[in-house]
Amino acid sequence: PPAEEPEDLDALLAAADRTLGVRLGARGRDKGAWGQRAARLLGLVERNEPEPDWRGDVEIKTVPVAREPGGWWRVVEDPAIAMLGEPALAKLARTLWLARADVIGAGDRRDATIVSWYLLDWDADVARLARRDLHDRPKGPAGTQARALYLHKRFFADAGLLATLNGPAAGAGPVAAEGAR
Repeated sequence: PPAEEPEDLDALLAAADRTLGVRLGARGRDKGAWGQRAARLLGLVERNEPEPDWRGDVEIKTVPVAREPGGWWRVVEDPAIAMLGEPALAKLARTLWLARADVIGAGDRRDATIVSWYLLDWDADVARLARRDLHDRPKGPAGTQARALYLHKRFFADAGLLATLNGPAAGAGPVAAEGAR
């Protein structure tokens, strides 16, 4: 990880470039472990605040992806955005999505690597998609009372993330990101 937090957006995106191909290590039972490790790789200091992760401006989220038999990337599961009652829409106003994929051949030790990043700034279309695709469900082990907001997988096709992984013919959405790798 960098010695200090990125000073500006360009430095944050350069740090995102450096995460490509980096293995995140065994996750264990904590589903958030890979997201925390990815944030550390970017040089972010964990603050546990309700505002976005980097300087209150950019939320950092990982989204699990996998290749289908035909070679296309797809989002594997709906990522958690925030616990119920937290300002989820404010967190999503500017999000750096880090696409992570399981490492093949890791054995019983689940490992993942960052395969791409996608910076998504809100506009009217993204806001509409997020409102359409946010849903709440239980978060935690079976029988938990805790609930969180999740973002439906289709959001990533409609917002353009899958087009950056698969090419525009694979469902380019109405929104273009500021940059992606």
